[in-house]
Amino acid sequence: MKSKYLYLIISPLIIIIAVFAVSALPEKEPEAPLEGKSDLAVKVEYAKLETLHNTIEVTGKLKAKDRYEIYAEVEGRLLSSAKKFREGNYYKKGQVVLQIDQQERLMTLLADKSNFMTDLTAILPDLKEDFSESYPTWNQYLKEFDIHKPLKELPTPTTEKEKYFIAGNGIYSSYYTIKSSEEKLNKYTIYAPFSGVISKSNIEAGTAVRAGEELGEMVNLSSYELEVTAPLKDIEHFKKGSKVKLYSSELDTEWTGTVIRVGSTLDANSQSVKVYIQTSGKDLKEGMFLTAKVSSTSFEDAIQIPRKLIFDENQIFIVENNKLKTQKIEVLESFRSEAIVKGVPSNSAVLMTNIKNPYEGMKVQVMK
Repeated sequence: MKSKYLYLIISPLIIIIAVFAVSALPEKEPEAPLEGKSDLAVKVEYAKLETLHNTIEVTGKLKAKDRYEIYAEVEGRLLSSAKKFREGNYYKKGQVVLQIDQQERLMTLLADKSNFMTDLTAILPDLKEDFSESYPTWNQYLKEFDIHKPLKELPTPTTEKEKYFIAGNGIYSSYYTIKSSEEKLNKYTIYAPFSGVISKSNIEAGTAVRAGEELGEMVNLSSYELEVTAPLKDIEHFKKGSKVKLYSSELDTEWTGTVIRVGSTLDANSQSVKVYIQTSGKDLKEGMFLTAKVSSTSFEDAIQIPRKLIFDENQIFIVENNKLKTQKIEVLESFRSEAIVKGVPSNSAVLMTNIKNPYEGMKVQVMK
């Protein structure tokens, strides 16, 4: 019982002593905030106002401007000259490219000319008697007749009676039959229509070819055509005769091209129009992909910034006294990831860092 009373007396004393001990301890001073702890480090670019040009870029595939598909118009055996008819082989304009055996056709033509000569000889006596004024002309024509040379044009009759006489003896019919055969004989030899290379070869020397069969293809590599599709909103900058810059992502070279045609139809899906650009130059090859670059409208007192920095369609942030400030702008042109804008004060610090949830008055620290 005695110890119980003792416990009740000592417990309050311990509590009182503890309170006094805590209050006697020196007070801990609050930590000072770290300098700049709340300021976010950002990058800026100081606006340098200048005259900018919007650059339009379109890409297309290069192909030879002149392309000649070679077909056989006659039938026969291909002669050995076709051994050179291989892809990549070069021919000058007018050079023999292919030759089909024409011997049989030639013999038939010579026989027809010989018969024609006989027919002319047979009518000379009647011409001398009935058409004495025309006789010397026909006689001279016969003297100059050579079956190994192309048929010359027939003398012109001086009267209707003479014309009917010539026609009645089958002279005109034989003449045009021979001229047709001469024309067909020329098709046995194929000449290069321009200087170029063989891009496709389908035949071998010694093989028989049929009329209408495709033998190969020839292209002129001195001039190329680039087909591109330009957006409808930019088509006004691709006018016939206008110059464009061309470049390849694979080569460190630039070429100049000229717009030669602009399509008249619109692709409904892409809202674009086809544009054809002619060019030539070293290192160009058929099948290359080239990018055509043209400059459009000039914009004065403007700057170019990333599109991602624009918010609410016409505002950006600038930095003043280490605080963000909204700046209203006018978007003059936008393309891909960049935009040309106006309305930014000269030398103002344009925020270039993409900040999460920025706001006007937000404290930032400009990175040096």
